[in-house]
Amino acid sequence: MTSDPRTFTKRCNVVYIVLTLGCAAGFIVSFLGGDANLLGFPVVFFLAAIMNFFTAWLRFRKNLRGQNQKAAGFLALTGGILLLVICYISILNIW
Repeated sequence: MTSDPRTFTKRCNVVYIVLTLGCAAGFIVSFLGGDANLLGFPVVFFLAAIMNFFTAWLRFRKNLRGQNQKAAGFLALTGGILLLVICYISILNIW
């Protein structure tokens, strides 16, 4: 692996773009498809949770500004856990 910070930033941006497009596609499919495509909601919540976990990992990894970055990492981690719980609840409600 290269240690170039620009390459790492580009890869992180690609991850964010892919996750965001997946969330948008899930919402569009869920709302346009009716009852047949309700499974799109848990997928959206799951992708959003992955995005929050990725953000938390980046905050803990960089840790450039000390406590502010750690607090932001814990906030993103808490949001990811909350989104996973919502994903689980929505799966239970659909089935």
